[in-house]
Amino acid sequence: MMPGHAEDARLAEFWIGGHDKAPSMVELPDGTMLPLNEALLRYPHALLGDCVTTRFGNTLPFLLKILSVNREYGLSIQLHPTKSKAEELHQRAPQHYPDTNHKPEVGIALTPVSLLYGLKDREALSLVCASLPELERFLGGEVVTRLRGGDEGADGAVAKALFASCFALDHAQIEACNEYLARALPLATQLAEEFALFSRLSNKYGKGDSGLLAMLLMRQVHLAPGQAIFIAANVPHAYLEGDLIECMACSDNVVRAGLTPKYKDVETLVEVVDCSPSLGGVRTPVQGEGGFTVVETPTEEFLLQILPKSSSHTAIPASEFPVVVLCVGTSATVTSRATGRGIELLDGGAALLPPDTGTYEVVTSEAMLVSVTVGR
Repeated sequence: MMPGHAEDARLAEFWIGGHDKAPSMVELPDGTMLPLNEALLRYPHALLGDCVTTRFGNTLPFLLKILSVNREYGLSIQLHPTKSKAEELHQRAPQHYPDTNHKPEVGIALTPVSLLYGLKDREALSLVCASLPELERFLGGEVVTRLRGGDEGADGAVAKALFASCFALDHAQIEACNEYLARALPLATQLAEEFALFSRLSNKYGKGDSGLLAMLLMRQVHLAPGQAIFIAANVPHAYLEGDLIECMACSDNVVRAGLTPKYKDVETLVEVVDCSPSLGGVRTPVQGEGGFTVVETPTEEFLLQILPKSSSHTAIPASEFPVVVLCVGTSATVTSRATGRGIELLDGGAALLPPDTGTYEVVTSEAMLVSVTVGR
């Protein structure tokens, strides 16, 4: 398979899947080239199998990506809606929400990755407000008083109220707030990480973006290569830098609120955002079979496995589900035991292994092999 709209240029996102917005091109055994979404509609039994079509219809239920985040811009502060909310948003604004699906996702770091993930806990939020005392006039005295009150049972509600306050400011107020932050953050020695991020992104987004304030309330998470992050529905996040493999339910529904020139839907984000202080998204892959590591998530749309970069010989067992494999590195050869037919994948090459077609031998040469199938 090949990305449907790729060009010979640097890419921020490299999609592999059948989403209607940018389906991969797939070469069938007879040499015919088709967009994957069209091929799945024509040949659902052969390419998806009855187990998948019964559960998800004639579509591949997951979307695989390679994501490369430019540290000078990062990605927007955003969240992904639940399935029921996605259906509502698509009906209301299909130009902004192009499908009816939810988008739980997992990312595995290829290089060191930094991101904003969820809201800080009460202690860390209190430190921000204490270090930047004039924030009270922008965030509101009542909510800051609640923050200082110490009712731990209300931590999520207080964090959500603070977060919502960032996006309730009008343009003049947010400019004034960001001008204050530009003066005060260099003096707030306990907020050195926040100051570094503010300095970097304020140069790109200007003083009129409320995301510059909101990001001070969010947790910064740092992933080492091989570590993973799972992002459930309604969890606010923003990738800041790094390269990673991403896998998600097949959707492109994104509710944005800051650090972006794109469409913002602040009302929806504030309505549904999950500001629980105990969100635990970081995952350490566990050892699976055949040298693969497995990233465990609660999703039914996908199961992601990684064969670490090396030169190795293993197998992908027979399955009733389709499997998508992606080569990241020099090369990988995938050969059907049943037919003896093989395909060599070079860096960025992918193949769809149809269901009920037996076991496949895999030989990698200085490459990582990403394998995705449907969750059980």
